Amino acid sequence: MSVGVRRAAPVDLRRSLLVGLVGWVWARVCVALGFWVAHLLTPDPQLSARPDFPLPQALLSWDSHFYDLIARGGYDAVAADGARFFPLYPLLGRWLSPLFGGRDDIALVVVGNLAALAGAVVLAQLAREVLADRCGRDEADAVGLRSAWMVAIVPAAIVFVWPYTEGLALLATAGTLLALHRRSWWAAAGFALLAGALRPTGLLLCVPILIELVTARPRPKVIPALGALAAAPLGLLASVAWIARTTGDWLSPWEQQRPIRGDFRNPFVRAAESAWGLLHGTDTELVPFVVLWCVLVVVAVRRRQPWSWVAFSVVTLLVALAAQTIDSIGRYGLLAVPLVVALAQWSDRRWKEVLVACAGSAGLVIWTAQALQGRIVP
Repeated sequence: MSVGVRRAAPVDLRRSLLVGLVGWVWARVCVALGFWVAHLLTPDPQLSARPDFPLPQALLSWDSHFYDLIARGGYDAVAADGARFFPLYPLLGRWLSPLFGGRDDIALVVVGNLAALAGAVVLAQLAREVLADRCGRDEADAVGLRSAWMVAIVPAAIVFVWPYTEGLALLATAGTLLALHRRSWWAAAGFALLAGALRPTGLLLCVPILIELVTARPRPKVIPALGALAAAPLGLLASVAWIARTTGDWLSPWEQQRPIRGDFRNPFVRAAESAWGLLHGTDTELVPFVVLWCVLVVVAVRRRQPWSWVAFSVVTLLVALAAQTIDSIGRYGLLAVPLVVALAQWSDRRWKEVLVACAGSAGLVIWTAQALQGRIVP
């Protein structure tokens, strides 16, 4: 990344916020439509009333259910497999619940959704500053604005509407990369600390941090550099320690995750199996994401994204694919935010923008309905 820094002008932030808000609102319209479709497609009214069926739980279905229980009662309120969910997000819901009449669930929804909007704005500024020296300011500005709304309508972005950690993780990831570009090592440490405390995959930010530290000229001071590099592991360690207070086992998050992800797999073989499964009726809902993210890695290289970005995207996809169960490949790739920027870079013609908007909107509706029907895991 260039050492030269183009700071955010107020007009840039206002435009990013406006465009990001349009995408943010439209995504929630699509999700609401997906709820309506899910109700239409539920043939048995009794099925929609079952507590183990996602539809009646609405936004508190799937992982959201665990976050809500942890927010209300800690890890004693969930089964053993709840230990795979880190505590920071539900703690925020608990601490902010007095602002919402004591409702932890509402606090979680508001925090996750507002963080997703803030993350889209930061993502726009990230693309604007980093790409300015590579493709010109006008093109960088256009890519940044496209990134702000495209990140909201990728079908996997339903997790920015559900009370998941992804909204905060988007903000933390984009913030880390922007701070690295600006050579603000302590700011990068703060965002990386947040990312590591939210999700185990926050550790992957060590990859771009290390690359930027090695390639930075002039060399950064030792203490800020070490702080940036150690931040994500420290955040993860803090979350694991919190969980261990209840479970008594520092490895419980990984032990509970192992039966779900399955055994370690060669990610290249697993990707090929996913594509092959499309012909045999398996992994059909996952193949589009596997193909999309892999193609966007190629786009990122061809459009001259920083190598620290490319490395971060590749490592993220390898981790996502290195398991038997790859249901989360959509949101893994979504949080490799350079891939979203690559999508915006590819969409440099009007017809491409329209294609992304239409496909993304339709995908959001379908993905929401499928998730509420229990057919896919968001």
